[in-house]
Amino acid sequence: MVVDTSSKKTGLAPGTLTYTGTAPKDRSKLSVIVYNDQVLEQQVFFDWSALEKYIEQFDEKYVKWINVDGINHIHLIEKIGEYYDIHPLSLEDIVHIDQRPKFEEFDHYLIAIFRAFYYQEKQDESKEAVSLISEQLSLVLAKNNTLISFQENIAIDPFEVVRKRMNNTKSKVRRSKSDYLLYALIDATVDYYFVCIEKLGDKVEDIEREIIKDKNISVSSVNIFKIYRLKKDIIQMRKIVWPMRDMVNNILHYEDNDMISENTKFYLRDVYDHIVRIIDNIETQRDLVSGLIDFYLSMNANKMNEVMKFLTIISTIFIPVTFIAGIYGMNFDNMPELRHPYGYFITLLIMLLIIISLLYYFKKKKWL
Repeated sequence: MVVDTSSKKTGLAPGTLTYTGTAPKDRSKLSVIVYNDQVLEQQVFFDWSALEKYIEQFDEKYVKWINVDGINHIHLIEKIGEYYDIHPLSLEDIVHIDQRPKFEEFDHYLIAIFRAFYYQEKQDESKEAVSLISEQLSLVLAKNNTLISFQENIAIDPFEVVRKRMNNTKSKVRRSKSDYLLYALIDATVDYYFVCIEKLGDKVEDIEREIIKDKNISVSSVNIFKIYRLKKDIIQMRKIVWPMRDMVNNILHYEDNDMISENTKFYLRDVYDHIVRIIDNIETQRDLVSGLIDFYLSMNANKMNEVMKFLTIISTIFIPVTFIAGIYGMNFDNMPELRHPYGYFITLLIMLLIIISLLYYFKKKKWL
């Protein structure tokens, strides 16, 4: 769930780095992968100075991918920004985790900020104990064939599939520059959107089946709040994916071929198509959930109508019977048939005939 924490920045000067997250890590982990079509080296550092000395021994023939896991240590972010000459406003966007997906270009680097989302199973026996988690990702494409990625606290890392692909020397990512790595990381994140959309669709179908199969549907048997949680998840997905399309479109219109080649843009067009498909799926699921709410409320209304019809029929049957019983229950001495030897049995017979006649009439009208 995305919670806007912009209030933490209230009153601060532009460019002031303030981490707006809620779950900071004790230490930030710096993972660096240096590779080309023949070499692949992976190292993990917890100190920027040690990483700086390590990457300085590689020239532009090697792609340097630096992944920062944990963005709550402002001093570390400032050192990275100072080394690669990243604008303070860009650094501010990186540590402010409520950013809208966007792409910005500067003289010597490009920055793309977007979000990953996934369903996380809770430690609960309930089948419905899942929640949609959204985390911010930032990519900085710098000079010297370098890409820096910033992750806040991703429980399911969408970049892991790219790391696995790097083990294959014949893979496209090993034979390409850092701009293709930028595409690969965005593509891996977008591909994971499909997984969440599929899980969302399964949850919608489960609730729909539950409503249809339950003949005695009631507010307690099918929780309406489950449906509203799905609607809330769809709204959150939509707020993430729609600006993501604009972000990729802005990258496609970036004109400096030295930073992003035309070959990479060709692959990014495929990502754009995937995002359009995801948006279509989200809109479809939104319509289904809205229809599911209407269907659920209609089923409850029909059930209530059935109950009211049954009670109305019972009341209608007993109104004339109660009327007769009320008349002969009055305390008058001079009433016809009051002292008739068979008056009691005749009255019961009349009541029974009235009940049978009304039941026959209701059955003929198909009200029963």
